[in-house]
Amino acid sequence: MEKISLDNLKTNKLSKLLCISVSITLLTGCGSGFSENDLAFKDLSRESKLSGSTITLMASSDWVTDEEMHLGTNFEAATGIQVVYDLYQDDIYLDTLFSKLDSDDPPDIFMTQSGLAIKNTYHLDKYAVDLSDEPWMAVYDPFSAAETSIDGRNYGISYFDNTTDYYMIYNKELLGNAGVTEVPTTYDTFVTMCQSVADTDVIPIYEPMADGWHQTMLFAETGQFLEKNEPGTIKKLNDNTVTFSQLRSMKLALEQIQNLALKGYMGKNFATDTYDNAVGYLANGEYAMCMLRPGMINSIVSSDMNKGFDKEDFGIMLLPVCDSQILNVHPTGPSKYISSASQNIDAAKLYLQYIATKDSIQYVIDNSHSVNDLPFDLGQTTSHDEVTMEFLDRFGNEESGLVLQDEVTYFNEQWGDISGDILKMCEGTMSPEDVLNQIDARRTSLAQAANDPAWE
Repeated sequence: MEKISLDNLKTNKLSKLLCISVSITLLTGCGSGFSENDLAFKDLSRESKLSGSTITLMASSDWVTDEEMHLGTNFEAATGIQVVYDLYQDDIYLDTLFSKLDSDDPPDIFMTQSGLAIKNTYHLDKYAVDLSDEPWMAVYDPFSAAETSIDGRNYGISYFDNTTDYYMIYNKELLGNAGVTEVPTTYDTFVTMCQSVADTDVIPIYEPMADGWHQTMLFAETGQFLEKNEPGTIKKLNDNTVTFSQLRSMKLALEQIQNLALKGYMGKNFATDTYDNAVGYLANGEYAMCMLRPGMINSIVSSDMNKGFDKEDFGIMLLPVCDSQILNVHPTGPSKYISSASQNIDAAKLYLQYIATKDSIQYVIDNSHSVNDLPFDLGQTTSHDEVTMEFLDRFGNEESGLVLQDEVTYFNEQWGDISGDILKMCEGTMSPEDVLNQIDARRTSLAQAANDPAWE
């Protein structure tokens, strides 16, 4: 595979993500009969004598959609190859994964975030099968390929919608009841809005921290302003010539997040709130907003807990930490890799080939509220709606930036640890300075373990 220029791809990807063509599709079911696609895979399975085998796919619990598991059922019906989805809670997943990869019984397919860490920290060229010559590589998004590749060879497949990210989804009616007539674009006006909402006995922000991952997005996926406001800072972080604790804007960002919690704008139960309850709480009007993917508006409206809100009652805004109005762009995500120690490599490859067909991709897009597109060029029909497009159209390349975990080395690997620290910070038992110091300390440990020359 030709070595890919990451810098050029980043520029192209920012342009591509902000120029999505609008095509609205109706949700459709998937019949139980065999399609031509299924029959073709049945032939492949028969020829390779893979029928009757079982493959395991190990992942964090939020990384495999119900729609993909439905495809797994279809795959088994077509090929006779059973797929077992071995799912774990976020806070224990990575430790469990690498323990299993080093054991005598590794998963056949495993998932981890793509990006800088797969080479520096996870060494997936050791643990994963080279997939550079797989047939779906011809239609695989080049930026995604760059993020799942090591030294020009591709080891993974991203099956994640990278055309949108997590933004603040808000209830227009609840904000209107609080007298809010304009979406806030500065932190001070955001705080004023939160207080106005709270005065109407509605909790402003649903922030689920019990899962151990969502709260870090308040920091990492608003931190794209850093490079825009202080050009060259990302390189300094990666060259180890500056630390997070030395950056005043990073301290201010955490102070502002902590302030939202201490003022009660996240409610009293954020430490025990979970992500899977976000849809219900926004649907019943108990909370006014939450950081979610735009497609989740459909889930809110269709929820059994909906108190009468329509799709038009919801909008999208940025969380204006440090007064940022820079759109967060996150073109990487959880990706699938085949274990180099698997005893079922051919069956695992066939599964990846199956889910990367146009029929499979279209099924996921048509039936998942959280997926508007997948990173393949097969002429599929995307499902971006007008609300999402109106929001994205406000931002050009100059008003957009990659999130921290996509640019800063040794950051994404400690996501769960950062989440634990932010929880303590929001409870008032840890200071923003302490959080930054811990991030720096863990970066040093990870970099030294990777023999990074910048930390010698």
